[in-house]
Amino acid sequence: MDFFVAIGIVNAICICTRKDVTGVVTDAMGPIPGANVIVKGTNRSTQTDFDGKYSIKTSAGDVLVFSFVGMKEITANVGASSVVSIKMEQEDNTLEEVVVVGYGTQKKKNLTGSISQIKGETIANLATPSFESQLAGRAAGVQVTSNSGVLGQAPRIRIRGIGSISSGSYPLVVVDGVPIFTGDVGGYANTNALGDINPADIESTEILKDGSATAIYGSRASNGVILITTKKGKGGKFRVNYNTYTGVASPIDFLDLLGTTDFITIQNEKRSNRAASPWAAGTAFNTDWQKAVLRSNAFQTDHNLSLSGSTDKTNYYFSVGYNEQEGIAKANNQTRYNVRANVDQKVKSWLNIGVNMALSRTQNNGLNTGANSLSGLMFNAMRQLPNTAIYDAANPTGYNIAGASVGQGENLSVIGNNLPNIVYVLDNNIYRSKVDRSLVSLFADFKILPSLSFKTQGSVDAIGTEGFQYLNPINGDGAGVAGLVRNNFTNLTRWNVQNILSYNKTFGGAHTIGATAIYEAQKQKVNSFFGGGNGLSDTFFNQGLISGSYATQVSGGGISENGIISYAGRLTYNYKEKYFLQGSLRKDGLSSLPSANKWGTFPGVSAGWSVNKESFMTPLENVISEFKLRASYAEVGNTDIGNYPYLGLYNNAKYAENNAIAYSQASNFDLRWETSEKIDYGVDLAFLNNRLKFTYDYFINNQDGLILAVPQPLSLGVPNNSISKNIGALRNSGHELSIEASPFRSENFEWTLTANLSLVKSKVNTLVNGQDINYVDADNFNTGNNILREGESPYALYGFKYWGVNPANGNPVYYKADGSLVQGNIDTQAYRVFDPSNPSDISVASSLSTSDKSILGSILPTYFGAFNSNMRYKDFDLGFMFRFSGGNKIHNSTRRDALTMNFNNNGTEILGRWQSASNPGDGWTPRLRDDRETFINLNQASTRFVEDGDYIKLDNVTLGYNLPKPVLEKIGVDKFRLFVQGQNLLIITDYKGLDPEMEITGIDLNGTPRSRVFTIGLNVGF
Repeated sequence: MDFFVAIGIVNAICICTRKDVTGVVTDAMGPIPGANVIVKGTNRSTQTDFDGKYSIKTSAGDVLVFSFVGMKEITANVGASSVVSIKMEQEDNTLEEVVVVGYGTQKKKNLTGSISQIKGETIANLATPSFESQLAGRAAGVQVTSNSGVLGQAPRIRIRGIGSISSGSYPLVVVDGVPIFTGDVGGYANTNALGDINPADIESTEILKDGSATAIYGSRASNGVILITTKKGKGGKFRVNYNTYTGVASPIDFLDLLGTTDFITIQNEKRSNRAASPWAAGTAFNTDWQKAVLRSNAFQTDHNLSLSGSTDKTNYYFSVGYNEQEGIAKANNQTRYNVRANVDQKVKSWLNIGVNMALSRTQNNGLNTGANSLSGLMFNAMRQLPNTAIYDAANPTGYNIAGASVGQGENLSVIGNNLPNIVYVLDNNIYRSKVDRSLVSLFADFKILPSLSFKTQGSVDAIGTEGFQYLNPINGDGAGVAGLVRNNFTNLTRWNVQNILSYNKTFGGAHTIGATAIYEAQKQKVNSFFGGGNGLSDTFFNQGLISGSYATQVSGGGISENGIISYAGRLTYNYKEKYFLQGSLRKDGLSSLPSANKWGTFPGVSAGWSVNKESFMTPLENVISEFKLRASYAEVGNTDIGNYPYLGLYNNAKYAENNAIAYSQASNFDLRWETSEKIDYGVDLAFLNNRLKFTYDYFINNQDGLILAVPQPLSLGVPNNSISKNIGALRNSGHELSIEASPFRSENFEWTLTANLSLVKSKVNTLVNGQDINYVDADNFNTGNNILREGESPYALYGFKYWGVNPANGNPVYYKADGSLVQGNIDTQAYRVFDPSNPSDISVASSLSTSDKSILGSILPTYFGAFNSNMRYKDFDLGFMFRFSGGNKIHNSTRRDALTMNFNNNGTEILGRWQSASNPGDGWTPRLRDDRETFINLNQASTRFVEDGDYIKLDNVTLGYNLPKPVLEKIGVDKFRLFVQGQNLLIITDYKGLDPEMEITGIDLNGTPRSRVFTIGLNVGF
């Protein structure tokens, strides 16, 4: 009895000594809602409310433990006071960060694959047409280039080299788990599908590069995978953020063209060299046609407002965005509206449901950018006669035009090629695209057990594009058909369903096992229609397709469908986060392939070893924070091979004046996937508590079974005299190095440096019977300039080696295959042997033929990378990035076009032409003669115009100022930052063109200049 009395007295004493402890949990920004407060060693706990306040019962001597995601854990002893308030500090948890992987997430420190992460905040305020163009230089192994300044044109993205020869080479892009459409989505102005994504909504972008990272996507992963995660509500507190910038863009440079005085001299010399009458006369004007068609202060603005937060049951993020950009090319502009809603609701302790919804409207107004089009922007502007006017008040239109061409002014001849007045064309023609897009996903997440969860998600990416084109009948593109109008409509719909079962559990405090099982089904449909007419009754009908307003009707359309069904699984294991293993297997069925080859299996394995956690590394634990070795192997595929390329197909055709059906595609029921074998070896190193980090990877990507057109005998009557077969093979290999350093980190000053370097080599291994393939692009303007040859880099430049100019007569001189020299006799257009010791001798006949061509260089950079610096001093921040690339060759065809022998303006390079034996010029530019255009300036590649593509660029600089915290508290805001920014500020290069990035398959031909942008902006948070 006394024993029980004693127990009761003790309990009573304990109860009497308990008390309520209250306090506030804060960080540098203010109160922290949702922070955990636990009495150590007990199950008593609570969370802070919206204002960071808490209350919990404790006893004297208890220890309180405070924790919150991203903050250092803090303990506090309970003493006599009933108030315990603490201020938490942000934790340096780089290795604890979560990285998005295929169909899930992993801790960064547990990764065994090669994944680069780019935070959304680093690109949100960059003034660009689309977010992906600003990925350039931010990840090793990833090359992003914009070859034009036209808004709406998609940048080129290569992850570890070229992934295919004839099929698609664009990476798979996944937004919040949804595979989305990429590329051009219709209309008459450029429409980049990725341009519909608002950069301000992006939380992070992960780029999956090696086999183990991409294998979970199987048949779609050959070209790499880009995962985009949009923002979610977090932190408990309701937050309002407003971000805006306004700026101007201007061309990075202009072509060096002749002014009126030199123009007249050169044009008439072209004529006098063949004893013909002069062309040029009149010095009343000195018109700069480039500046007439390119804006020097193109307006750009962006506004984004977001509302976000979380409660104990709901996370939410809402945003609206507006972006308006004028292109540097007159008539080119883009307007985008964005709305996003991301909501995650806890219905039960075991059930979360949510929605990610993005709606956008993007309208682009474009122009004719054809490299060889008479109304192509730069093709035309660089050829216009500087001694003629743009406008003519005496002409009913107000422009200087004469029939289908620009007016000749005082000149003695009409302009070459009958070029139209490009300013009139830009002011009157219409190229328009309007894209409405809905990207919606609904999901439910079931917590079956603490270690077992199931997620089901359904999504749709629906795009509707409306295009309109009007070509004025008076001057320009529409003159030849008496005016033209077109409307087109394209609908793209992709449905996707995913069921994901995930398991993760640690046994015995040492063995962690993870398993993921996936079922995915996807179907897409693309249908299009266009209608229009030629022969307009009046220029009044320039805003739409109006019945009865045109003489000749045209119409057409198309439809395509395909689908994919997939089963996949992934297993992960680690022992004490020291030894790591991962394996995945995916089985895909694609409707576009024949039944026998419809299904493909794609395995992936990887392993990792955290060497720094071994006991023998203990003496170095204060120096080496991380030392991990990684290796991976996988086989993946490429589904971007067209719709049903194996079928024998028929299509419409004309037989005389009759409509008919003709054989259009030869069948091959053995056709299968293009596959890629990916091998990667990597090491991750970190020193001095992660103040200095290194990542190195060596990779090999072997692309096999590439689909090539195999020539067939003419007698078979096969369409295009070829059949598609899996024959080709490519190899990409290289090294990647990334460095991140934080040399200074104090209360008043922080400095972070990052750099990356990629060394990549690409080689063609197998072609059809070892035969070369002369590459012809879609526009057919670089026929014969590129070649695919076994043992060489893909699409290598192919042409003639140029020696220079014969100083005796001004003839161009070339090398033959045997190393001898041959000169092109300008007067007779015949080739003659050239002897440098006797340059006047033109008596011995010779030739220059295809057999004299050779490889002139690789179009692919062998190295590229970037250097990035971010500094903060008190309330100021400064960041800049240099980007570099090199090892590639570019055929500067714009230079060649600027040396035309027709009655057009020329580049200043032509002033170095040969004039006489006593005045031989620069030794590189031959004698002029107007009727020898393609003989003097070969219309095929030659080393005369091949240049190194090496460059260093100051890509962007940002200077920001944050209002001090005392001021913020007074005005009641959490953040107020002003910034100024410049992009594409400086190019260091020997390249003579506008920009060494302005190339397509190594050919720089009359591209619209890229822009230099200056902006001023504001970030405000409440």
